[in-house]
Amino acid sequence: MLKITFFLMVLFMSLLSFAKSYDWEQFNSSLLIEVTRPGGVFTCTGVAVSDQMLITAAHCLEGNVKSVRVFTQEVYDPKQTSLEIKDFKLHPTYNPHQSRYYSDLAKIQMKEKLPAFIKVHPIASERKFFGKFYRFGFGARDKKNLRTVITPTLRKVNPAEEVLELNDEYSRSGDSGGPIFMQNGNEIQLVAIHSTFSHGPEGNFSLNPLLSAYLPWIFSN
Repeated sequence: MLKITFFLMVLFMSLLSFAKSYDWEQFNSSLLIEVTRPGGVFTCTGVAVSDQMLITAAHCLEGNVKSVRVFTQEVYDPKQTSLEIKDFKLHPTYNPHQSRYYSDLAKIQMKEKLPAFIKVHPIASERKFFGKFYRFGFGARDKKNLRTVITPTLRKVNPAEEVLELNDEYSRSGDSGGPIFMQNGNEIQLVAIHSTFSHGPEGNFSLNPLLSAYLPWIFSN
């Protein structure tokens, strides 16, 4: 009996270990973005949409930006090896004076191709939201910036502003620009980018630009 119990415990722990590594492997396209401005160094999150392009939130890169570095590691350490970028562009209709989240997107062109181990998922072109949502971010938690997953639920789709609203209250500084994936069975698609939160009479929820609305711009030169 003891042998059987011990075997089951080992098997259970092995499955847990596999599940954890599988999750990181499947979602390692969520990357940390380090932004240096005259006022200091700031962190955001981004996601690879091709082997040489990232998408993040426009507000992460607005203003006077001196340099941008990209990190592929699970835990941020500025002394680790980083990847150089070629340039970046904010979406032309992004205007923070009119809306904090509408068109809050920027694309980053990398100087070289991303490492081969980065798993890029397709952007969902249809607005059929069935499955489980995963939001990844490198927001500061316990004084560390590490890749963290949140599992929000669907609140509603706002087609007028091209935004996915999620029941999600766990964003931290540095989570902006992080990807929202949707998994249905074995299929994983990238559906939105985390922008900001609403704290008002309608409740607390996150506002996340739908990438399907911006596909022509994302992949244009």
